Amino acid sequence: MKLLTPIADFGNYLFFCLLVGYVVLQFVPQTKKPTIHFPKSLLLICALGVIIFTFVPVLSLILFFDDTVGFIRAATSVIMTTQIGLGWLFITVFAIFLWLTFYLERSKYIQAFWIVLMIMAIGYSSHVSTQSFVVGIFSHTTHFLMVTIWVGVLFHASWFSRDKENWSHFLQWFTPLAIVCMINIFATGFVIMFTIDKPTEYLNGWATPYGRMLLSKHISIIPVLIFAIINGILSRKASTISHYEPRTWLKSESVILLLVFYFTAVLGTLSPPYEMAYAAQTASAPTWVEWLLVKDILVPIEIEFAPTLLSVLLIIVALLFLLLIIISYKRMSPVFATLFGGCFILTLYLGLMFSCVLYPII
Repeated sequence: MKLLTPIADFGNYLFFCLLVGYVVLQFVPQTKKPTIHFPKSLLLICALGVIIFTFVPVLSLILFFDDTVGFIRAATSVIMTTQIGLGWLFITVFAIFLWLTFYLERSKYIQAFWIVLMIMAIGYSSHVSTQSFVVGIFSHTTHFLMVTIWVGVLFHASWFSRDKENWSHFLQWFTPLAIVCMINIFATGFVIMFTIDKPTEYLNGWATPYGRMLLSKHISIIPVLIFAIINGILSRKASTISHYEPRTWLKSESVILLLVFYFTAVLGTLSPPYEMAYAAQTASAPTWVEWLLVKDILVPIEIEFAPTLLSVLLIIVALLFLLLIIISYKRMSPVFATLFGGCFILTLYLGLMFSCVLYPII
């Protein structure tokens, strides 16, 4: 289940983005978007897939209690009494109605109604809502909704558009929409992060797999922002250069976003700092291999940020990779820009890790 849960979370993010992007684009006039074809069969699969993928964490919790109370009793208790179980029940009911709405080709307003209820159920069953119910539901629901709107529209426009007709008109409204979504994502992201852990404990949080995966997620957002800035300029290029293909750059941005989804999916399977119980089973500090590979550290430690020559060089190299993304906009293929984005994430992560000094608390 440890391997299956992040895969299911990743698929869940992807399916929600495709569903929300499809619904949002129905509210956009045809003259303001390229011709987009999203197969109805894939749409129906996404609606049903959400039910399956959101059940995997519930199943993981059921199996955790299976040995002590039995599967039937554990399943009944988890589904009927826990937030994650009740959230899955709500999602299942709403997803079935959404599936019927798609199948019968009903109003886009009804489709939007069911998808919003599904996202609210996601917020209800989130980690942060167990810490602060009202703040958690509002912040996580808003955060998830903004992500799916922005990324969903981007996925449809980049991977399912048949032409680049009306592309300038499309980018003229999509760029400000993406900016609004990103502002909301950052604002609600800070609320979620600081509800789960104190701002002053962010650095010490790197002692946990959760903290280091959260750092990886934050680092991966930086190249996404660079791609978003680049793609915000495409509205001018698309109208002036006939051979220019803006969809390939949106595809590159979506690939980096998939990395963000991966880090987020793994993050959802890890215990937040407030749930971690450190057992001092050894007096020695963790090895660098354990540290870099996000292994569990069984020793209580404190972290001090003390850059070395190696870590500074790695951070400089990371910044150069970021610069290469911008340079490749005019001189290279977006494939190279995607590779540079991946290299930036890896080298900056290593640079920050090698800047840390670990002190075991004995």
